[in-house]
Amino acid sequence: MMYGSVWIPDWPVTAAELAEEVPAHTAAAVCAGRGVLATNSWARAAGIRVGMGRRAAHAACPEATLLSPDRERDASRFEPVLRALDRHIARITVMEPGTVIFAARGAIRSAGSPQLLAEAIVGEVADVAGCESYVGFGEGTLATLLAARTGTVLQPGASLPFIVNQPVKTLLMPFSTAQARSDVNQCLELLRKLGIVTVGEVRELGAPALSSRFGRIGLTLWQLASGNDAPLEVTGRSPAQFTCSRSFEPPLHTTDSAAFAAKELAGELGEEMTARNLGGGRLTISAALENGNQYERSWLIEGGGVRDVVDRVRWQLGSWIASDEEGSDIIRLELLMSDLQVSGQRPDTLWGGRTVGDEQASRSAARMQALLGEESVHLAEKMGGRTPREEFAERSWSEAPSRATAASLPWPGAVPHPAPTIVFPDPHHIDLVGYCGHSLIVTGDGMLACSDGCTGEIRPARMLEEHVSQPINDFAGPWIIEQRWWDPGRSRRAYLQTVSESVAALIYREDEAWYVEGLYA
Repeated sequence: MMYGSVWIPDWPVTAAELAEEVPAHTAAAVCAGRGVLATNSWARAAGIRVGMGRRAAHAACPEATLLSPDRERDASRFEPVLRALDRHIARITVMEPGTVIFAARGAIRSAGSPQLLAEAIVGEVADVAGCESYVGFGEGTLATLLAARTGTVLQPGASLPFIVNQPVKTLLMPFSTAQARSDVNQCLELLRKLGIVTVGEVRELGAPALSSRFGRIGLTLWQLASGNDAPLEVTGRSPAQFTCSRSFEPPLHTTDSAAFAAKELAGELGEEMTARNLGGGRLTISAALENGNQYERSWLIEGGGVRDVVDRVRWQLGSWIASDEEGSDIIRLELLMSDLQVSGQRPDTLWGGRTVGDEQASRSAARMQALLGEESVHLAEKMGGRTPREEFAERSWSEAPSRATAASLPWPGAVPHPAPTIVFPDPHHIDLVGYCGHSLIVTGDGMLACSDGCTGEIRPARMLEEHVSQPINDFAGPWIIEQRWWDPGRSRRAYLQTVSESVAALIYREDEAWYVEGLYA
């Protein structure tokens, strides 16, 4: 799918300039504990670079204004830019203040071409925020975000070659929350220590290797490196979504009151998500204003928690209340968390938890039961036993799983694995014939023998079922299973595995007759 992305370089400094915290046309930089995070062009001309320490930045340019990070300022000053983009794009998703991504096909069709759409967006952003912006188009999340860094339009089929030679650190770009970036960065640091330095090399590792070591994060990294839309699966509708809404009387008219409302509603949303072991996805904030206007904005929260939800709701409400429109007080607020992802995606577990696909399958099975009855959907449950028929049992989908511990017991003397992929409800009666031409039996000491007393090497040659002869190329066994000899309903069995040109089967002899219990794939 073709996506577009808008990127405003060094947005934290631009937001501070729009908030009049920095004098115009002077060097400025945003610094945190780990060093310089963003600079403007005057600071870069003076020698300040992203990543250098605060002292080094001050030494390079003593007159530069060094600011602390303020995510609320970044988000509130970004809202006018988003409204400007709404004039050209029907639906956008905010990765973080300064970066948005959107499905581009409709917008390109309306504008006439990607180049014309990019020109319109760049001009709109310049008029609203007075800053430079870049627009890029591509197939796949990572390619689109990278294309926006250089204002590139990637033609269909060009996205994967574009990203394979990029440094591995670019895989951090689609992740917006601090926790998600920290978890992903741990994975990338380990890959760099192993000599993986490009996106193409990550792709060559393959999905099984990455997912077995890093869980769902590893699978997401492989999808990104393969030019797919892994973190933007939220563009589709997932089976799980939660809504919290509230009306306000009197209306919210200050940022502080909006922050309190945001914390309360987001707390309710977070409790529901935590109870279901879900976290991250698409947060849609909808507000009705006193003047009759309706606002809606979507934020992507990749692997975030309740704190991330609260922050984004507070930023968004603050920017709406601070608008210059008459009657911008908020009378109703609704939060919709959709396309939810499973919590616990850190790399300290190998295979993660329930996936969105698992959740969708569960909902589908429950729907089928509601339509067709409780016994319409069954699944196999491991129970433990020595034969394939005893090892698994069926239960209704809605029935609670058995708490029996027999499945974890060793079961010595069981039929060797692998188990048949198909086990017949009623075993098929057959006849096993040896190379001597006579039917075979199993002796008391567990050996194959001819029913007619032939001597020499006894091997099964053919399996007869309803006058159909199936030649046997190889076999294994027999294995004797004699359980509960005191039970009249139990008989001694001898199992064999047979292989022919077209099928492999598990057969057994019981009460002077041969049966097929199951088939192997």
